[in-house]
Amino acid sequence: MTNELVLPTSIQPQTWNADTAAMMEFAGLTWLEQRPDPENPGQPKSVRMYAPSGIMAAFIAACRRTGLDPTAKQIYAAQMAGKWTVLIGIDGMRLVAQRTGEYDGQDPIEWQATEDGPWTTVPPKQPFSARIRIYRKGISRPLEQTVTWAEFGGTKGNWDKRPSHMLGIRVESHGFRRLYPMELSGLYTPEDFEADGELIAQGDNAPAAPSEDWTALFAAASTREELEAVRLRIPEAEKNDKLRTAFLARAGYLSREEARTEDADVVTDDSQTTDEGAQAPRPDVETPQAPSAPAPSSVPEALTQEEWEAAEAARFDAEQGVSDRG
Repeated sequence: MTNELVLPTSIQPQTWNADTAAMMEFAGLTWLEQRPDPENPGQPKSVRMYAPSGIMAAFIAACRRTGLDPTAKQIYAAQMAGKWTVLIGIDGMRLVAQRTGEYDGQDPIEWQATEDGPWTTVPPKQPFSARIRIYRKGISRPLEQTVTWAEFGGTKGNWDKRPSHMLGIRVESHGFRRLYPMELSGLYTPEDFEADGELIAQGDNAPAAPSEDWTALFAAASTREELEAVRLRIPEAEKNDKLRTAFLARAGYLSREEARTEDADVVTDDSQTTDEGAQAPRPDVETPQAPSAPAPSSVPEALTQEEWEAAEAARFDAEQGVSDRG
């Protein structure tokens, strides 16, 4: 199969060749994002992003198990409510079933328009339920699967425009997973999640634009106070890991700048004291010590940069409710 030529043998991106990298990008496992440049406020830079290594490994294993081709969009990766999963289209499920050599056809999808209404192969304007029968060689009776609109229907996109078609895909995908658990276990179609508005994929399925360009506002903040003010304005529905990363990057940069400024002020004060001719204290005379000033709002000396960023991330999550990516 052609996809065997480009599937990576490693989940380490530095080992990929050009064909493999292109295939992984097409499958949604790597992409470019515009991120604020902490060293050049207001100047975004392109950053190559990668899906978690676990989902990369699961994706490669699913490709080998099913024989599906990512370049034909038969299989790809996406996020659902911030958690990654491997998705396949209904055509991919049909192909997997055929390749087993045990698929023995299926009856046409049927719908009910009402709970007590007759079953019909003519899609109603608004279905109550849908059912399908799928046959497998060696099994005397077909597998029959039924789903209802109340449990599996949606309200957005094609669910509003083509409700019977969408419910038909859901009943068919459920039936295939039940009939071929070894080949299709853990693999879902986009329709399985679009009903709940949970799919957050790259490209055409990307989430709606935010109400403001929060990453640009983070980059424009010149103090920690301004940065915090921007953070507090972000609506709950728009919080995500991307914004958390941008916030931490800018917070770290501002903290380092504040630390440099404070160090410079200390040096200036010492030089002025020397110019004024102040005499150094005698070593045999104890000099009263002034109360120590509070620690600046920068990276504490007792913490490494990584420890500080982890603490900031935890605080950001706790206060703002940003969920970690699975």
